[in-house]
Amino acid sequence: MKIVVLLMALILTSSVWARSGQRANERMPDGAYFRHETSDGVVHLNRTLTMDAIRSGYQLLDQYGRVLEDVEGVQLNDAEAKAQRMQQARQAREDRDMLRLYAGPEDAVRARDRKVEALELSISYEENNLAQLQMKLDDEIATAARNERAGRDVPEVVKEAIDRLQRQIQTAEQKLLEFDREIEQANQQYAPIIERLEAIEQQQNEGG
Repeated sequence: MKIVVLLMALILTSSVWARSGQRANERMPDGAYFRHETSDGVVHLNRTLTMDAIRSGYQLLDQYGRVLEDVEGVQLNDAEAKAQRMQQARQAREDRDMLRLYAGPEDAVRARDRKVEALELSISYEENNLAQLQMKLDDEIATAARNERAGRDVPEVVKEAIDRLQRQIQTAEQKLLEFDREIEQANQQYAPIIERLEAIEQQQNEGG
């Protein structure tokens, strides 16, 4: 049977993290810890990421023992391995930040949908406003046409109304284009977040 050694060290042994001066439990979800196994079969559970864990490979677990991240071991004297370790560390930090914002992929989907629905509501309002502006413009143009057919000059107030309504219509059309762009941006913004959360959820399920 494997011996589980609980190490509650509070000093970060990773040189990069040591320079930051932040405790590991400030970077991780509450109750999370690292697990790795040494060559003699001993399983270590740590609140901090140790050099041994980096060399042998480790898992980041939440307080319920579910796997949040599974990282392969690397040899730190190899430049490529160091770059890989740094990338894995960055990904782990991004994952932890993401999990603070979203409980899972469904949560991110709901956040995206709320944003899109709010924009669609704005589009509906602006389309209604645009339709009313167009009707008013049509009325003013009809008034101008009647005056011209009767051989009268078009009143200045009518000309001003036509000019004003045309500007308002142009502004409304620009707003609609901007809302469409914002919807596209929201979908693009949340796509990688949802994809990553799905990958994390799959890792957690596979980890039991």
